Amino acid sequence: MKKKVDINKYSSSAKYKKKKILNIFVKILLTFGKTFLTIILLCFFSGIFILIYIKHYITSSSDDSFLLDINNSKLSLTSFIYVDNQEYQKIYSVENRIWVDFKEIPKYMKDAIISIEDKRFYNHAGVDFFRTTGAVLSLMTGKPLYGGSTLTQQCVKNVTGDSKLSLTRKLRESFRALKLEETHSKDEILELYLNIVNFGAGSRGAETAANIYFDKNIKNCSLLECATIASITQNPTAYNPLNHPEKNKKRRELILSEMLIQEKITKQEYIQAIGESENIKLSSKNNNFKDNNLSNEVRNWYIETMLKDIVKDLCEKYNIGKESAENILYRQGLKIYCSMDKNAQNIVEKNVKNSLLDPKLELGYILMDFNGRILAILGSRKEKTGNLLYDRANQARRQPGSTIKPLSAYTLALDIGLYNYSSIISDKPLILETDGVTREWPLNWYSGYRGNVILQWALEKSANAPVAQIINKLGTKRSYDFLTNKLKFYSLDRNDSTSLSALATGGTHVGVTVREMTAAFQIFGNSGRYYKPYTYDYITDRNNKIILDNRTNIPEQVINPQTATVMNKLLKNVVTGPEGTGKLANINDWNIIGKTGTTTDDFDSWFLGMSPYAVSGIWVGYDEPRRIKEISAAIKIWKSIMEEYLKNKSKIDYNYDNKVKENLYCRSTGLLANPSCPSKATGYYSNSNVPHECNLHGYTRFTNGVIKENIIEDNKIENDSIENNAQIDDIDTDETLRETSD
Repeated sequence: MKKKVDINKYSSSAKYKKKKILNIFVKILLTFGKTFLTIILLCFFSGIFILIYIKHYITSSSDDSFLLDINNSKLSLTSFIYVDNQEYQKIYSVENRIWVDFKEIPKYMKDAIISIEDKRFYNHAGVDFFRTTGAVLSLMTGKPLYGGSTLTQQCVKNVTGDSKLSLTRKLRESFRALKLEETHSKDEILELYLNIVNFGAGSRGAETAANIYFDKNIKNCSLLECATIASITQNPTAYNPLNHPEKNKKRRELILSEMLIQEKITKQEYIQAIGESENIKLSSKNNNFKDNNLSNEVRNWYIETMLKDIVKDLCEKYNIGKESAENILYRQGLKIYCSMDKNAQNIVEKNVKNSLLDPKLELGYILMDFNGRILAILGSRKEKTGNLLYDRANQARRQPGSTIKPLSAYTLALDIGLYNYSSIISDKPLILETDGVTREWPLNWYSGYRGNVILQWALEKSANAPVAQIINKLGTKRSYDFLTNKLKFYSLDRNDSTSLSALATGGTHVGVTVREMTAAFQIFGNSGRYYKPYTYDYITDRNNKIILDNRTNIPEQVINPQTATVMNKLLKNVVTGPEGTGKLANINDWNIIGKTGTTTDDFDSWFLGMSPYAVSGIWVGYDEPRRIKEISAAIKIWKSIMEEYLKNKSKIDYNYDNKVKENLYCRSTGLLANPSCPSKATGYYSNSNVPHECNLHGYTRFTNGVIKENIIEDNKIENDSIENNAQIDDIDTDETLRETSD
């Protein structure tokens, strides 16, 4: 029996195959669909991401900080220094720029720039899309087809400093230019451009360029001169008319042609300018200018000191940091009215040039009047060849030697009534004890000790022992406080406050500056007032608002005017007295006073002195301390400068206090002389510190029938003991404190 064939079986199999094929097709379709959808979604979200990024990019590329930079571009300006109300020098850090308002810029200058740089300037919105497209093609092909940037875009590039050659930078620049056009007028943008663009030879802006190339203001420049300046911007080095006159000539004539084509000038103006182009007159005084050498002028010692003073004063007054103060000074167009006396500065520089035999010997010098005005400064005896060099007048701190004595000892002792002009002082050493060992200190520069001496003689002779006796009596702390608090010796070390060596003989731990010493000595010529020394009268910002002012320099009365007069008389003996160490400073027919000073082993030579017109201080020595052979160099140079400074001045004298008494005193007792005193001299006394009359020499005065007591309390000898607050730990041997004869 035959098997039956199940036809349904084959039918189901066929259906299954068809279904399987369909499933495969559906899967393929679904996979393709998913893939396609994924691609679509990726493109969609990528597009959204790109749009978000572009929005963020546009926002970040045109943020407020950039606009602030645009608004502050006027602050990157050249500052001016005036001496005697005449322009003396310009200063700037990076860019030599003088801002000029839009109305001060001639139409020729505006039209020349627009004609050659951006002829559709007043028609586009910040970006010229025809030129920008060309510039992009240039970047892609590497062929220089177009310049591309509008004046607005060039402003953006100059302000931001963003000048990298790339498509992203070009895009960023375009966004910023569009934003700038939204916030500023066309005239404002053109004004900005003409004040910040590089015109070569170290100039930024059309005004500075006109100064350099034609020695005139931009408002006075002719059509040809404006075209000459405009021709420089494409390549400030290649088209500098001073260094490349032919290249500049070719380009300026191209500009004139463009101005004619664009109907900015008439045919007649064009012909005249072309005719003048062959023999254009450029300034002769600026032929040494080089591009990228912006601040190549060497400043003298005075100007350099003044700039440092300004930075310091700005920091103090406005509570700002040094960097911010320097930014104000060099970039904000200040007008600085300098206090320098040009004649005095020239005298100082001339007299010092060949004053020392040893070429390695150095010096520092300052001349100032009695109101704090510094007249002249020298930080080195060598010709100044650069800026920010080591300054021996303001920076160097050297031991002052005997020049400290009038300040640390004599003045204070007289001012508090401890001594007077003719007081008896012991020229004997102090007996000091260290670790159970006693010794005598200090040695005098001359041989031995003289016993009891008159104060006037001790200062005239520059004796060491008497001044040690005075400091011992005053106390080292009182002396130190007077120097630092009243006379502003900020260079003194704290260790000097307990050091007899520092205060009696000038053996300070670190040293003092010539400026500090000179400023301190002013009190002997101006009735005891201390004026802060200054180098500028006043300073205004670019809007003529005063920001610093020394014209109201208020002094501090640091000693009684009568004390100042008595000290003046005492210091005159140093120069004119028979035992005076400063005789070499004397100038015929002038009342010169002063004090000499040398230090251990003749390492330093000083002289501080004055005439009725000015006070000055000088230090001479080696940067690396060693013995000076020309030990009188300081006082000789001081005299040569002061003598020439006084040459054409009328004779005047100091303003003495009329309360000071002039009396004869007994040279044996220091008391007021009576008719029987065998040896007398003239002394000067404040009205509250006049000694009694001498009753040692056979003269008896009766008062109401009673003999006056025979005592000399005013001038008693001081105890040799040393105060507890004095120390000599810094003294190794007596010899280290021995002062060389002045």
